Amino acid sequence: MMFKVGKSVLSAAAVAVLTSGCAHNVASLEEATKTLARETPDAAAFAAPHEEANVTDDWVATFDDPMLVRLVDEAQKNNPDLRVTATRVERAAAMMRLSASGLYPRVDVLGDYSDVDGRNRDRGQFVGAVSWEPDIWGRVQNRVASDEEALRAMAADYAWARQSLAALTAKAWFRINSDKMLYDFMDEVVGLQKRVLKIVREREAIGAGTKRAVHVVSAMTAESQQLLKNFEIFWYNDTRTLETLVGRYPANAIKPRGLAEVPPEPGAGIPADLLNRRPDLVAARQRVAAAFHNEKAMELLRLPSFRFSFQAGYDHLEDTIAKFLGGVFMPVIDNGEIDAYIAMASADQKAAIAHYKSVVLRAYKEVENALSQEKQLKERYEYLVTMEREYKIAYDMTVANYEIGEGTIFDMLLAQSKWIDAGIQKVSVANQRLANRVNLFLALGGSFDTDPAWNPAYAKRAASKRK
Repeated sequence: MMFKVGKSVLSAAAVAVLTSGCAHNVASLEEATKTLARETPDAAAFAAPHEEANVTDDWVATFDDPMLVRLVDEAQKNNPDLRVTATRVERAAAMMRLSASGLYPRVDVLGDYSDVDGRNRDRGQFVGAVSWEPDIWGRVQNRVASDEEALRAMAADYAWARQSLAALTAKAWFRINSDKMLYDFMDEVVGLQKRVLKIVREREAIGAGTKRAVHVVSAMTAESQQLLKNFEIFWYNDTRTLETLVGRYPANAIKPRGLAEVPPEPGAGIPADLLNRRPDLVAARQRVAAAFHNEKAMELLRLPSFRFSFQAGYDHLEDTIAKFLGGVFMPVIDNGEIDAYIAMASADQKAAIAHYKSVVLRAYKEVENALSQEKQLKERYEYLVTMEREYKIAYDMTVANYEIGEGTIFDMLLAQSKWIDAGIQKVSVANQRLANRVNLFLALGGSFDTDPAWNPAYAKRAASKRK
């Protein structure tokens, strides 16, 4: 079943809210988050070698795999966990509207009827009432600003969830393709081992071989068949995982098509830009701003509030009604209630700042790890390609020599084990290279598509162009 999130709500959250400014009576985002400057690591410490070209967006297309594009699209439409995140954006938007409603006068209509004394002297009235609590000190505006920043954080969370889901889908697709490649490789090995087992038995029958050699080759063949079964299990399990991500489970209809080629290494951009490019970092920064505005709103609870009400209408007995009421509320002795609210808001702000630092450090580490592994995995793969090719040639030569009575069964088994190990490692590292490339795209904040509604960097660029 496909799902569609509320596009009007979510688009407004992602574009309008991500690019709009705060209310005029509250601090700007820069002022609200100025404490973060000392919590951000120096970009010069970004030690891993990298190319400072633009970060790649629409990275799914770089693998030139139409099936991958299709699966990622299906996951975005069908994944239930993504739907949960989308509904959180909708709830945050509703919360912001609820807070903003306190900025404006409220209009109500009242009506009632009563029998005054039980002797048919009834009374009925119809009254319109306008009530308002002007936000003189900016408490409500700070509350609205806090909810607005929380909505921005939720929109960025949704963007990050979409990107993370695309990455999980891509890695799951690569994994089932590598599972199938390993299965096919071991199937080839088992076929060759059965052929060797036949040769060994024939040699033993004519007295040119030993029963020990028959038992050893038979055991090696069984071991390879066990590995073949393991790779089949991995293949089926990983297929179910992918089908769950994209909403196909339990169809069991996704068929491997071979591992994609690793695209050319992407640009890593400027390290300092990572803070504005990765949605999870954007979300963490917005939550610091939200906590800042919430603390300001709690501090303003100490100041007096003014409330006004005007009522006008018709009364069956008095003909007309007109009332104007005004009042002031000033906390005097609240037994520490306001101080407790302020303390909680202050603790929330400290936690948000600490979380931001943690997320930033993790982001830099993820980029460093992915960049450093790019070169290492590439070199390992090249070595393994050579190893697998050479060991296979050596194995074929050893088998041929054994058939004509040259060499021992153990020479053949040694060459065989080396070839099998190199072949398995080659496929495994090929999959690791693809997975690491996805990790790098994700760590750098590159979007899997070019939809500006969920890419904060796109949204900001679009806003600047409009200006």
